[in-house]
Amino acid sequence: MNADVDDVDVEAATFELYGLKPADFTAARAAAVARARRKKDTAAAAAIGGLRKPTLAVWAVNLLARTHPDQAEALLRLGAELRRSYRELDGERMRALSHEQHPVIGALAVEAGQLAAGAGEQLRETVLREVGEIFHGLLADEEAARRWASGCLAKAPAVAVGFEGLEPAPGAAPPPADPAGARSAARNEETGSRRAGRAAEKRRARTAAVREQAAEASAALQRAEELLAEATAARDRAEDDAAGLSDELAALRQRAEAARREAQEAKQLHRQAEQAHAGAVRAAEKAARRLEDLERSEGPSEGVSGTVSGSGRSDKG
Repeated sequence: MNADVDDVDVEAATFELYGLKPADFTAARAAAVARARRKKDTAAAAAIGGLRKPTLAVWAVNLLARTHPDQAEALLRLGAELRRSYRELDGERMRALSHEQHPVIGALAVEAGQLAAGAGEQLRETVLREVGEIFHGLLADEEAARRWASGCLAKAPAVAVGFEGLEPAPGAAPPPADPAGARSAARNEETGSRRAGRAAEKRRARTAAVREQAAEASAALQRAEELLAEATAARDRAEDDAAGLSDELAALRQRAEAARREAQEAKQLHRQAEQAHAGAVRAAEKAARRLEDLERSEGPSEGVSGTVSGSGRSDKG
């Protein structure tokens, strides 16, 4: 038999987990890890255990991708067009696509909210805004967009500011500048570049600090979720033990009640037996006295009769 037959399918487990509501995710993940460990698949257990619990907004956008894959593909295409127009420095095309993205994202956010409500989760306004921000971030982050299209997005992509980090394609050039204002534009561009560089540096520093804090918070959340999963398992075991003991106690109470009834019946029978015994003793004593009386009364009569008979015989002699 192939040794891989019993291996855990991490991809299937991931797809199943990210289809659950966030409230159900942690317990289901702990159960999946436990199954992998029972099968001695430590790699799968580690991979599943490392899956991040999605926020309500992330769950909602995953729900849309799973329910309407055609809409997910449409957003992927729009993102690809935006990134291509940016790399090619096609300002006109980029402006047109930027105008197009707003109604598309708005419609997707509304649809995600309706799907979540249909699944029993009414999203607050703040969550709906987060849903829109996620869709906006997916346009710039191709890798995150692919994970989302498969219905397995784990966390919201970084807030998109343009297409930061995406370099223009080799040979791409901006539209030619007006020769009369080229020198002034160059100076303005230089000054703007320095300012943009400083601003970008500050943004990168802030982003690095926020990412570090987010990583620490994520690690703390992971530890807390693991502790919660262990506590939940311990609670379930305790509840099972308590239920078993409760059943045993109920059975013992039934047996005790039956024993009390039997003891009561035995006491009653014992009293009846004692009464019957006392009656029998009295009857026996009475019968013995009568017999004794009869024997006393019958004894002298026989002696007189014998004397009379003997006297008669003597006379005849």
